[in-house]
Amino acid sequence: MNELVEKARQKALDVLKPTEAQLEHGLELHRELTVCDSFSFLPNVWAKDVVDELAEMREQELGARQWAWESGMLRGIAGTGDPEAGKEFLDAIETSGLTCLVQTVAEGKSREQDIKRMACSVQNCRHFRKRLFQAGFAQEVREAKKQGRTCVIWSVNGPPCPGHMIEAEEELSWVQTWYNLGVRLMHLTYNRRNIVGDGCAEPANGGLSHFGRDLVKKMNEVGIIVDTSHSGKQTTLDAAHLSERPMVASHTACEAVFEHIRCKSDEELKAIADTGGLMGVYVLPNMLGPDATLATVLDHLEHAAKVIGVDHISIGTDTTYSSSWPTGIKGFPDARFNSQWWGAWDPEVQARYRTDEARSGSLAWTNWPLYTVGLVTRGYSDEDIEKIVGGNLLRVLEANEA
Repeated sequence: MNELVEKARQKALDVLKPTEAQLEHGLELHRELTVCDSFSFLPNVWAKDVVDELAEMREQELGARQWAWESGMLRGIAGTGDPEAGKEFLDAIETSGLTCLVQTVAEGKSREQDIKRMACSVQNCRHFRKRLFQAGFAQEVREAKKQGRTCVIWSVNGPPCPGHMIEAEEELSWVQTWYNLGVRLMHLTYNRRNIVGDGCAEPANGGLSHFGRDLVKKMNEVGIIVDTSHSGKQTTLDAAHLSERPMVASHTACEAVFEHIRCKSDEELKAIADTGGLMGVYVLPNMLGPDATLATVLDHLEHAAKVIGVDHISIGTDTTYSSSWPTGIKGFPDARFNSQWWGAWDPEVQARYRTDEARSGSLAWTNWPLYTVGLVTRGYSDEDIEKIVGGNLLRVLEANEA
């Protein structure tokens, strides 16, 4: 592909140092298996008209937050209106070798904004329909593999219940609507507290609310997988106790390997596995540990495998391919840290571990085939690798089908 991808590939090979036989076998497995990313995003590319439009907005002194929102929306469908950008978009998917990716299509903070984000995914699947389509069932994922296509399963970062909470039944009815639109995984919380329960950044660790308990029951009933990736410890444990279907932490890591608010304790991992569910390890270096590389991801997977077994682990990258920042446009480099309140991201912690490893290093999303090679180098059997890179997610999907 392009220089960015080639550079990242070489960095991964330098980290893994596979033998020729390991490299060949791992790449062959990746081609043959149904490979699923348990949480990620479609590629993020630039197009000339997007650059021009955002540059004009910047000159008009559009506010930084509004500019960021418009940027995300325009870049979300940039490949559908520009042939060169479209090729880069498809090349990134092809290079990843993914049959399926669980894509977060909404933040769960506003139903209006959620629908706008969902529409971007719909537009991409429609425009690139020969290569890409939205799926909602495990069988569709298997069909995608047979057809040589990639399917997208929708996830959202929070429940569609930000309303006035006068009628709980009305709020809960939106779960069925989200399912009908194609949502198959849903976070109970993001980092902070919401009406459902405490997120992982809350010191109180209060667990699920009464409404949260009703929500878990409703999700089980409708067929949306309970995801506690950003939830607090007690919220995760409460959900595991209540859920009658396999649940997940689709993109997290192991607290025993690196202590971070987004990592799960062994107790939480065991509780999730006891439901028949799974945990996915992300590839974000600032939440994996200092100087994190692809080897660090494999360390987290190894720990989880020892604690809960290979039947309950996967890879949920929490990232994607992003093309280089274009000329002719500038953002707001001197703006103060202005993450949304609900994000609860500590700027000092973020800065301390900020590297380019997830974009152009060994952890790059386009290095997915080398993630599989990495599992080979760590001695996993072909059967276990099949489970980790896709089989476990398909099992959980089927177990949650209404």
